[in-house]
Amino acid sequence: MQDDILLNPSKIVKLENYNFSGLDASLIGAIKSVINYYELPISTSWIYGMTGYAFLHVLDEGLVKPNAGPPEPEIFKLTRNIGVEINGFHVYAEGEEFKNLQAEAWEKAKLAINSKQPVFAKNIDIQNQTSVVYAYDDIGYYTKSWHTGYEHSEEVLPWKALGFALCPCINCVNSRNEAKFVNPTGGLISLHWARLIEAVNEKTALKEALEFIIRLNEEGIYNWEGNKYFIGQKAYERWLTAMENNKINKYYFSLFVEILNEGRHHAVTFLTEIKEKIPSINEQLINEAISTYSEIASRYKILNSMYPYEEPPVIEMENKEQCVAIVKELMSLEEKALNMLKKIHACLP
Repeated sequence: MQDDILLNPSKIVKLENYNFSGLDASLIGAIKSVINYYELPISTSWIYGMTGYAFLHVLDEGLVKPNAGPPEPEIFKLTRNIGVEINGFHVYAEGEEFKNLQAEAWEKAKLAINSKQPVFAKNIDIQNQTSVVYAYDDIGYYTKSWHTGYEHSEEVLPWKALGFALCPCINCVNSRNEAKFVNPTGGLISLHWARLIEAVNEKTALKEALEFIIRLNEEGIYNWEGNKYFIGQKAYERWLTAMENNKINKYYFSLFVEILNEGRHHAVTFLTEIKEKIPSINEQLINEAISTYSEIASRYKILNSMYPYEEPPVIEMENKEQCVAIVKELMSLEEKALNMLKKIHACLP
């Protein structure tokens, strides 16, 4: 098969200057990659803030899916406010429906790239991670992701691989072979493309982002495709219960902490940008929010240094008592911060 490909190479249709931005929250990273591709003067912090992602803590019931939430369709709806319309698929399916969605996504991805529109997808090469799709040929997709640079990482992914997380890099191939991986019969088809539209005014964008953050936190729990997700205070409670019962995995905890550390850092920067771009908002409220989120960011920086990313298997939590104390502090600070966001929202017309 490989020899046939070499003898009859497919023509690669490629987007130039479309690269993987490399953020820990890979969904926001994909949006930033799109922003960079279109050369829009929008900062990472602005994307983080105006999508609400900078202020959310979403935790799956099993505590093992750090890039599974918050709900992508709602994030994409908010992305419209900053001038980017994202369309595509985000559907869990099985059997023939799954295969049909793979085929439909393949045709849509080709049309988008032919029209010079950037494409990105989740679970195309790495589970629960979003990668950019920068090219295609007769066989399938070419992606850039967290594994770009590893041996074989930029080889083509057959279009029927979408949804299976079949990274072609040598490490992932060897890992799947050792585990005797068999493709499932279904899964999440999540592939999107983006085009430019007119952005809304900044006050409207902020108001809608805050409404999303407040609503999710007040709901506390949401369900999608049989999976339960905890938000805000409920997420912190879930962490603490898992720590008390020794039911938390250090490897997955470190991945959550990486994303939250990155997000809260950008929350501070975003609020600082808000102070400059929307000076009509009560400055004292913004300053108080900046101060509180700076405290939150400092706690996550400590957790990030305590539990740096390590290749699995890494299971046992160390310094658990100190970790519990910091998580309890975060829980209290996040409640205070959410109340400030509600006050800022109340100031908006």
